[in-house]
Amino acid sequence: MLSSTLHVFFAVAVYVERGGGRRRFPSVFHDFTPDNCLTRLNAGAVRIVGTAGMVQVVENPRGSRSSLSIEVPMQGCPPWRSAMPNKLPKRPIIVFLAGIFLGLPGVAGAVTLTSLKGMDLEGSYGSYAPRGDCSRGASLEINETGFTFKASGQTVKSTRFEYAASFLGPTYEGVSAVFFPFPVNANDFGRVILTVNDDEKRGVVRLEADVAPGQRLDPFKSALVSQSPLLLCKGSGPASAASKAPLQARPVLGKPTPLAWTNLASSIGKFQSDSDPNGIDLLTSGPIADAIRSRLGRKIDLLASNLSAISGLQRQGSLYWVTGNAPHQGGVEQAYVLLDANRRAVQIGLWEKGKLTVYAPQGGRLPVPQDIARLLMDSPPEDAVPLPGTAWEVVPVQGRAPMAYVDVAASPNIKSFSLFCEGNRPMMAMLLNKPATVPRVTVTWNFAGRLIDIPTGRANAQSTFWQANLTGSQLIPMLLRQNGSVMLRINGRLEGEALLAGAPLALRTAMRTCVKF
Repeated sequence: MLSSTLHVFFAVAVYVERGGGRRRFPSVFHDFTPDNCLTRLNAGAVRIVGTAGMVQVVENPRGSRSSLSIEVPMQGCPPWRSAMPNKLPKRPIIVFLAGIFLGLPGVAGAVTLTSLKGMDLEGSYGSYAPRGDCSRGASLEINETGFTFKASGQTVKSTRFEYAASFLGPTYEGVSAVFFPFPVNANDFGRVILTVNDDEKRGVVRLEADVAPGQRLDPFKSALVSQSPLLLCKGSGPASAASKAPLQARPVLGKPTPLAWTNLASSIGKFQSDSDPNGIDLLTSGPIADAIRSRLGRKIDLLASNLSAISGLQRQGSLYWVTGNAPHQGGVEQAYVLLDANRRAVQIGLWEKGKLTVYAPQGGRLPVPQDIARLLMDSPPEDAVPLPGTAWEVVPVQGRAPMAYVDVAASPNIKSFSLFCEGNRPMMAMLLNKPATVPRVTVTWNFAGRLIDIPTGRANAQSTFWQANLTGSQLIPMLLRQNGSVMLRINGRLEGEALLAGAPLALRTAMRTCVKF
């Protein structure tokens, strides 16, 4: 739950990252450690005292600033009474709070609403149905009290729902609004995403499933999603008249402060920006930007893209840093910039196509703070294979039949898979780049939604080599007939992907003694 005091023109929202495809979904793939149980922002200047996620201040479209105080309960912190303001602000996006926990499908705290009053959505109130025909099929009623859904003979009124003002990005100022209408609890937003005025079209509501490949919604929610988009039924609301209202242009407010070695301490919590006078310029001007550009050369544009969704400037001792990722690309296209104020040295970690390259200072690599250490632990390493990966090949093995081998691309943990015959048994071997800490794992091969789970056991003392018996498994038949790439998971966690090119030939060559083709 979120306890907050909000003043005019401010809004708070939460970003989540569950993996898989996500339409228009920016995020930051980090896990910050709280110093204590309070995050406080005042007068537009951000000072992160402790946070379970990321706090960002973006300029007010009307050019004014207001004070904001947010209290966020952390893991291990005592619970407190949750409260919401009597009236939420208009929807221009001023602040967003993202609590992302690496490798987990869950989410952090959210802004929980029990009414749409004050949300500036009065023009979208009314009844919605497929093709705007409310006489049959699924329907949705939107009014001040919330959402009422009808489908498959059931009526469900959602009077408690999650509002994500920044779901479409921190600079978004359009007419769409995104909700999670069926939250399960404070840590789970549910499996349906609802967008009012979808794609900037008033009178259009879209419901989308937010489930992992292979999972299914319950019949009621599935019926709603399958009949989406829903259109405003004629005569039921004012949305059609309001659709002619023009959108206001976003004003240019000023220039951010170039980041320098002398103003690092005063810039803690501030964010990279092109136009926010309260932000910092990390990449285009100033001594630190010059050092970064000199170190990266032509890769500076990639760094800028990979910091599209970015954290505020953080500090640990003499070390300062920011981390971020390109929209939709956490774990694949991401970056960190690490600064040592004592040495006046810059180090950049840049992930490109799921492979890390570290641009270290001439005097040697900088020690990394805990935040970046976790990011490195949960991201593809420097020796990872970049996307899209490499084709399957046949690898000779002395004294026995050859193996069908493939590298795994953009994986935090998996280096490769080998399929081979052990007597008359088809076997799979998985090589990891770091030890696994559990006695058994389930490796999931995701063929465009068709999931093949392989229980896998440890095969060496270092816990880096794992094996599984494929007798009775559908893995080899799927590898023979599928094209493109296969997505991979370990115990549900995303672990990159492998190309399927060359798999049929390699498998038929390596496994003909134990598999009938």
